[in-house]
Amino acid sequence: MERSAVADATGARYGFPAELTAFVGRAEAVAEVADRLTRYRLVTLTGPGGAGKTRLAGQVASQTGVRFADGVWLAELAAVTDPAQVARTVGAALGIRDLPAEAGADALARALARRQLLLVLDNCEQVIGAAAELCARLLLAADDVRILATSREPLRIAGEARYRLGPLTLPPSGDPAAAAECESVTLFADRARQADPGFTLDPDTVATVARLVTRLDGLPLAIELAAARVDALSVAQLLDRINDRFSLLAEADRLAADRQRSLAAAVRWSYQLLDAAEQRVFRALAAFPGPFTLDAAEAVTNAEAGRVVLRLVDCSLVLPPRTGPDGRSRYGMLETLRVYAGGLLAEVGEEAEVSAALAAYAAEMATAAAVEIHTRGREVAGLSRLDAEDVTVHHALAWALDHDPATALRLALALTQWWQVRGRATSQAPLLAAVAEYADPGSDEWCAVLLCLGQAVGQFANPAAALERYTSVRDALYDPRRPESPGGPVLLPICLDARSATLLQMGRLDEAAADGRRALDLG
Repeated sequence: MERSAVADATGARYGFPAELTAFVGRAEAVAEVADRLTRYRLVTLTGPGGAGKTRLAGQVASQTGVRFADGVWLAELAAVTDPAQVARTVGAALGIRDLPAEAGADALARALARRQLLLVLDNCEQVIGAAAELCARLLLAADDVRILATSREPLRIAGEARYRLGPLTLPPSGDPAAAAECESVTLFADRARQADPGFTLDPDTVATVARLVTRLDGLPLAIELAAARVDALSVAQLLDRINDRFSLLAEADRLAADRQRSLAAAVRWSYQLLDAAEQRVFRALAAFPGPFTLDAAEAVTNAEAGRVVLRLVDCSLVLPPRTGPDGRSRYGMLETLRVYAGGLLAEVGEEAEVSAALAAYAAEMATAAAVEIHTRGREVAGLSRLDAEDVTVHHALAWALDHDPATALRLALALTQWWQVRGRATSQAPLLAAVAEYADPGSDEWCAVLLCLGQAVGQFANPAAALERYTSVRDALYDPRRPESPGGPVLLPICLDARSATLLQMGRLDEAAADGRRALDLG
């Protein structure tokens, strides 16, 4: 096709469906992707299912199409399962028929060699190898062809520039005015009005919608599915039922592609593209309630998990790492993906095994951090590590209290100094009391827990209760038959020192002095 014959097609779009709803937000993303297309001939939009990659690609195509004399063309690959049919499918979308079965990519490249166009390849992930090969051939043989691909993972070929599409912006807490203007809330309001013309975003509703879209991770598909329910459920009811999001958000446009008809289908599409080992690690990562290191992932799954986590990042199923308070890189999962993976974990009967592994990891990590807290020059490092693992250690402790008392006891004891420094000892007193039930009376573990409980109740200005606990520990550790003994367990001088301070507070000076002297002698 001669360029003069298609010059009047500049900016035309071919194969794109009509846009029946408003495009909300993403102005910065559209501008950045359009800019990348001026600098690179292949740009791949990656992101989790339901993030809106296809819609964004269409918007970029609308804004950049004027730069291409032969227009912008969409080739949809979601229905293609045979890699050998990729070139033919793309050729058909471009109006090029009868490509040879063999070397179809080369033939398509030759046919496009004299055209100036933008080719949008949508949903490349299930034929990623063939799509990558086709793009490589086109880049080499068709100088004026640029490609915008959408995929759950990058194509990984020379010349590719990747743009990772994240969720819509989420509302800031405590600022209703700003929340009403953020992308995720704006999208919800727009789609809710389609379902219920009477829907209004008043101050009370804004706060509830803000919590709802945050729980939905700012994923456009999830938000649209939720908004479509406002004719039957209030926003408050939607929020109350969001824990069961995959059942709740299940009935979309009946003419939509299968993977877009429900939130579960969108996630399942990505999950089914993983191999068995990757699926197992993905399920296991649901055990983490918050960010996790590669070491933690390996401890909870297996030694190969670190490599798989990196693969899951590429596949948009795990979030890229961020630096935690302790300087370590930690990965995370969108809540929607974690809930889905957790359902699979329970379904295949792996939940108990993985939870036990997480509790064991938490106890080992907390013990190592506790050693740092008691090591000169390492105190801040130990505290920072536990700060970063806060959600994980408390989640593991709650599980261990119900299923593994020995691990619960070990983990709680490792956390006591951290709780003291961070001012949490009082709030954790009920938990420590529960842990004490699992310790053998008179054992070092039992004494350590009671010492911590004494310190906790002492903060409530209840010296009598504190003294009772310290006295129990003293009686368990101190041998009255050898009062002159200069030795004794490490916990005994600590106990006597705490008891002396409590007696002093109560005005019992002689007893306080006696315990103080004893503590010094043992020390």
